[in-house]
Amino acid sequence: MQKKQVAVLEVGSSKITAIVGERGINKTFVIKGRYSYDYDGFENGAFFDEENIKHILLEAGEDIKTTSGGKIDTVYVSVPGEFTEVVVKQSQISFSKKKKIQEQDVDALFDAAFVLSSTKYTLINRSAIVYELDDFRRLANPVGEVSEILKGKLSFIVCNNYFIEAIKPTLKAIGFSTVEFVSAMLAQSMYLIDAETRDRTALLIDVGYISTTLSIIRGDGLLYQKSFTYGGGYITASIVEKFAIDFPYAEKMKRQVNLSRIQASQALDVIECDNGEYYALGDVQQAITSSLDELCEKISGAIEQSGVIVPEYVPLKVTGGGISYIRGAKEHLSGRLGMVVEIVAPKVPLMDKPTESTVLSILDLALEQN
Repeated sequence: MQKKQVAVLEVGSSKITAIVGERGINKTFVIKGRYSYDYDGFENGAFFDEENIKHILLEAGEDIKTTSGGKIDTVYVSVPGEFTEVVVKQSQISFSKKKKIQEQDVDALFDAAFVLSSTKYTLINRSAIVYELDDFRRLANPVGEVSEILKGKLSFIVCNNYFIEAIKPTLKAIGFSTVEFVSAMLAQSMYLIDAETRDRTALLIDVGYISTTLSIIRGDGLLYQKSFTYGGGYITASIVEKFAIDFPYAEKMKRQVNLSRIQASQALDVIECDNGEYYALGDVQQAITSSLDELCEKISGAIEQSGVIVPEYVPLKVTGGGISYIRGAKEHLSGRLGMVVEIVAPKVPLMDKPTESTVLSILDLALEQN
């Protein structure tokens, strides 16, 4: 029997990635085609160059069609945090007598909780933080249980129609009959963090090149989400500004530095740049740590603004390509935030990198739904 193939598009803040894949053994993936397209990205919920987005989508669509032999007519698109909002609602429905709860009862609970009235947004995901029965039992899945009432704390994610209109018409014009939009943070939360950890509350931050999103997760839903314009590119920009060097030189120099210690090759406390110049290692480290301190302030502010009481034992899980590869960044964040910081990535051979988190999370979700 031929395995089902799916197509996904990850819209990052510096590139767009298209993948055609199918399920491998032990929930791994078989990648049939992968394509990456650099672009200007977005800021404050708007793309810098909308026309360029259309050209990239046309190219990506053709690559997907060619790889799949034209057999794929649905594409799953990740929606960055900057284009989504999280709404949490309490809901309750009652039955005339005790009954075995069915899927349609759960649907009715969600329908009773949230009706989208805004023309600015479209509902793209809904999931449960927790359900509760008439005997006060709290559980992750009530289907099959017997109760006279069904309560739920439910999470809804809406997407700004600006994002949908920038993506969907072009993909439909290429020949994709269905375009599914999925919250990048929700998909990553479900894929990267196990259910037991989520039940106790989890913190996940996706630091990209330009944009960063922090989410507080409980159960199968997002309790809170906050996005801000700040990422790895801003750290590189601080090096450019401090030393007046070209951006590519600064980017490479950033990747050479270890914030935790001085390597043997850096015993003279200088670092060589590709432009042939030498710079004081301490000055380069200071430029990076100052930027990380600014990131820490934004993280602390977001957690405080959430109003959610996060237990002290809950670690901050970091993914994305913005800071994950900076040696010593994890330890620096941990010291400044006063909490354990962990780098998380897909547990997939040859793809176990934080930069793969979003695209593989969307791919996993798409395969689960097919």
